[in-house]
Amino acid sequence: MCMEGRIETGEPFNPESVWIVKLFWAAELEGNMKKRITALTMACVMCASLLAGCGGKSEQPSSASAGSSAQGETTAKTTEAEAPKEAPVIVIYNNSGAFNVAGAEAGSEAAAYEKMQNYILEQTGVKVEIIMPPSDSGAAKEKLNLLLAGGDQIDAWWGNWHDYAPSGMILPLNTYIENDEYKAIKDAWEPWGSWIGTTDTDGTIWSVPRNTSTTPYPIFVRQDWLDLVGMEQPSTLDELNEYLYKIKELDPYGNGETIPLGTQKGGEVMAYLEYSLLGGFVDTGNGSWLDEDGKVKPVWIADGYKDFLAQLNTWYKDGILHKECFSMDKDTFIQSITKGAVGATAAWYSRITLNDGTLTKNLPDLDLEKYDYAFGINEKGITGPNGKFVQTRTNVSPEGLMISSKCKNPDAVMKFVEWSYHWENYQTAAMGIKDEYWKYDPNDPDAEKNRSVVAIEGGPKYCRDFLVSLGTPMEIQSTEYDEWGRQTMHNLWLQEHLNDFDVTHEPGCEYGITWQNDKLTENIPAYTDIRTYRDEELVKFVNGNRSLDTWDDFVQELYGMGLEDWITEYTRQYNESK
Repeated sequence: MCMEGRIETGEPFNPESVWIVKLFWAAELEGNMKKRITALTMACVMCASLLAGCGGKSEQPSSASAGSSAQGETTAKTTEAEAPKEAPVIVIYNNSGAFNVAGAEAGSEAAAYEKMQNYILEQTGVKVEIIMPPSDSGAAKEKLNLLLAGGDQIDAWWGNWHDYAPSGMILPLNTYIENDEYKAIKDAWEPWGSWIGTTDTDGTIWSVPRNTSTTPYPIFVRQDWLDLVGMEQPSTLDELNEYLYKIKELDPYGNGETIPLGTQKGGEVMAYLEYSLLGGFVDTGNGSWLDEDGKVKPVWIADGYKDFLAQLNTWYKDGILHKECFSMDKDTFIQSITKGAVGATAAWYSRITLNDGTLTKNLPDLDLEKYDYAFGINEKGITGPNGKFVQTRTNVSPEGLMISSKCKNPDAVMKFVEWSYHWENYQTAAMGIKDEYWKYDPNDPDAEKNRSVVAIEGGPKYCRDFLVSLGTPMEIQSTEYDEWGRQTMHNLWLQEHLNDFDVTHEPGCEYGITWQNDKLTENIPAYTDIRTYRDEELVKFVNGNRSLDTWDDFVQELYGMGLEDWITEYTRQYNESK
């Protein structure tokens, strides 16, 4: 059984691929065959590249990836013919993060998928088909755009509503969210302030939230390895450095394969490292900042950013960072963690918390009487050279579950989503059918009241395909225990540490603002070129292919590309939001 909490910040925004989708959408609405052919031709070119890059995974519901070849021939387009006529069929591209767990790479086994599908059909009267995205976030985004441009039935998916609402690609949801029939959805997110991020200035709700403002980029450190080098949890970057270099020298994993500080590529190449560490170098943390003239400027030209890169460059040269950290995908990174090769992480929290159980199994000598978990939870935080905490909290988010304007059964989509926001249904979608995949903890006399649950092992693998209510409000409601009798690290983190705001930065001047991506690409002609060039050059500064002595030249190069347009548009949006 596969048992993530949220879409990660820093997901890649690809204006070109979104533009192709919008072109096809516009052609559909206008009935313009020439435009339609143009869009489909461009989509086919992208498709060839994408399939080569992600191993040619099929664009099929996730049950098709689970086992039988006969099952593998089923696609979203054939489901309506197979379903009972009275049951509406909906197709959801589940890029919510539900599959971000070890062992979910191939999806659920067909038997588990079909049983869950039938259970939901009995419960809701809706037949739900799930399409599993590639594990790489960039490939997942591209696949979604291809499916949308290609005219496949895609009724709902997750993303930034700013990318879709202006072109009429998604439906407003006020009719549902403001209706008491869907009260469970509204009530789940209301206390977290998340509706702010998914609602426009006119009060139109465009998506069901996926995220909350949280602290998801801690520095996790191996507790048993701290003992090996005679250290406590680090409280400063200097202490962290001392630990990292001792681990590099000791090589506890062996054969020179120890990774002292693990990270992976983000949607924006430095995203994980920036959220985890930048606050210790830049006084405003990882976020846009206001200069003395009230202009909004990007964090990568803030005072202290160059010093941040200098630290990364030193780590890279000294082998503290893995040489492939800027190309390492999520699955490879998780594998390096679960096999026990990583000494500390600067990454999304659930890379550790969700995979702690697998790591524990791979560390048979780990003293569970001494260590609750292999990686420790640093409740006091870490401060950097500027005396401030290194981690930056995330902003309110425009990411959420959206319904296509082409959806023939939006009521059916919302009926299924509302069903999933009732706690026992959420638990079932997350773990599998009750009493087959999970049960109330028999050691807790008030288990049902306390929502204490334990997993049941041994059934066909189920990997959270139908989990559409993923997010902090639902994840913290239950208390989950593992086979060693411990509260699972992921569950503990969600309940007690995802709001450790007292040991983190706010994201510059951005808090409470959701940037309008369509306006950014419209009003900043070089928006994509600047982002691409920035990412390429920042990596060069870290790996030594470009000297930090040329930093001022780099900033001027950005201004030469149109950075002033960037600043003007961000400043305009900032002022409009206040």
